[in-house]
Amino acid sequence: MLKSVIASGFAVAILMSSTSTWADNRFMPPGDLLQDSGSGIANNAVFFPGIRFPIEQGPAFANSHFYSVGGQRGSDGDSCDDANYSYPWRDNFCEYRKSNLPLCSSGGHQGQDLRPATCRANYYWAVAVDDGVIVQIGRFGVTLQTPSGSLYRYVHLNTSELAVHELEKVSRGDRIGKISNNWIDKLPVHLHFDVKDTVMIGNKMEVVFIPPYTSLVQSYVKLMDDTKQ
Repeated sequence: MLKSVIASGFAVAILMSSTSTWADNRFMPPGDLLQDSGSGIANNAVFFPGIRFPIEQGPAFANSHFYSVGGQRGSDGDSCDDANYSYPWRDNFCEYRKSNLPLCSSGGHQGQDLRPATCRANYYWAVAVDDGVIVQIGRFGVTLQTPSGSLYRYVHLNTSELAVHELEKVSRGDRIGKISNNWIDKLPVHLHFDVKDTVMIGNKMEVVFIPPYTSLVQSYVKLMDDTKQ
């Protein structure tokens, strides 16, 4: 129940059908994290309906860079292993990390790890999920704010070759930067995507990370369906 969270602006959350979307063998259900990697949030609500998928083209693969093959806590092997570039998708919001998140009983990871079609760095574009303004460019990523106040963050981009600058207005689908492995230490090539918004937790309003997985699934299905046309 997301700890009885009522999201400001999310009063009419769209519920995904467990008999359609989760019957699609490309996607594991929300909250179904890798074994021993944390306790996820099993909630079908799509908090950000209508967003564009944050990677320009498919296919793409949602899984943990940390606990998958070649990851810091994953099985031995190369992070470019085919196993990391195959379906099904798997949620990794709340998996065990250093962060202490209000919505996560296990920790945890603030967003979703997304791998582009192949392990090639500095090739695939991350794009704006909605109209907004680039409010921050940091050492490792970029933050987009929408008119409603949602904050979408793109991490591990090649920040030396961005297509945007701070305070620039962008439109849905505009290129932001190329997906890489930019961090303090070398990471597997992937996009960390997360979103913050204002929610009510108990009787207190807080700005917190919101589970993005179901919204990403919905936007990915649309991207791939549109590509077939």
